Amino acid sequence: MIFSAALCRHAGVSLAVLLAAAATGICRAGDTQYLAQDAWAPGENVQSLNTGFIENKSWVRNDSSPAQISMLNFSGRLRLADTGRYSPTVAYDSTYIGLGTSTALLPRQLNDESVSVGTPIGQFGHWGVGVALGAGYAGNSPFNDASAIYGMARVTVQRKLSKTTELDLALDYSGNRQFMPDVPLPSVEVQHHQKGLEYAFGFPYESINWNVLPRLWLKINYFPIDTGTAEADYTILHGLAAYTEFESDSWAFHVSSYQSNQRLFFTQCRVQAGLKLFTLHRHVNVNLGAGYAFNQAFSQGFDARDEQAVAQIANAAYVMLSLNAAF
Repeated sequence: MIFSAALCRHAGVSLAVLLAAAATGICRAGDTQYLAQDAWAPGENVQSLNTGFIENKSWVRNDSSPAQISMLNFSGRLRLADTGRYSPTVAYDSTYIGLGTSTALLPRQLNDESVSVGTPIGQFGHWGVGVALGAGYAGNSPFNDASAIYGMARVTVQRKLSKTTELDLALDYSGNRQFMPDVPLPSVEVQHHQKGLEYAFGFPYESINWNVLPRLWLKINYFPIDTGTAEADYTILHGLAAYTEFESDSWAFHVSSYQSNQRLFFTQCRVQAGLKLFTLHRHVNVNLGAGYAFNQAFSQGFDARDEQAVAQIANAAYVMLSLNAAF
């Protein structure tokens, strides 16, 4: 299970990059403590990302029960005070997944809601220190299972290496992380920001947002175990862009019938294409797309190291709509 999910991510990201090259806003994956500590662009105080999609009717491969996956995700953040690129921020995320099935192997729905508050602590010599704290609930019965509650925390130290580059060191804890959720894990990143090019490399998160050609943007994000995305955007005319995207996602939920140390993992890969319609200004857009979902697998375990297969839902086409804004 771990091997197939990782293979899907690595192969899919590579394929998307090759397709973008032939055809010639970075969003951090993970929990809200990351979003609460992300840098702000000048003049922006609110970010909102809202997406929904519904698949064609499908079936559970294990017992041929009918299934139809649908999903709603609302996430964003609010700058509480403008203290520079790193400011006091509250971030939120809410995900609903409907499985549209009556099989005894799976619950009817899954929910994950979380909120975090992040703030810079101060400057100590050449190093800036920040912290984020949060909590969430991930289960199959909204706010009705104490085992589904989890905490989050992140401490970062940052140092400017140049006007456009900085070094970020962090210690991160997430009680719903899919890999070692009970252990704080370190991270090291070098981030670079300039007009037309932003990137981060290190461990565990990597990304690039690159204006390859005057009308072509390439965006890649990779977070081991959880998320991998690759997207190419091409501006057709003012206010209208076409895009193609590959995405691999994975979630963890506590199911009320499971033991307290067991969770249900859902992994899904998607390829899609569509249009981005820009309104008001370039920081507000509506995305209309259609795609194909595959490798829709469920497993059970404590974390990604001991997953046991539970069920698979057959591949299906889908339609999606999203609204993204930054002010």
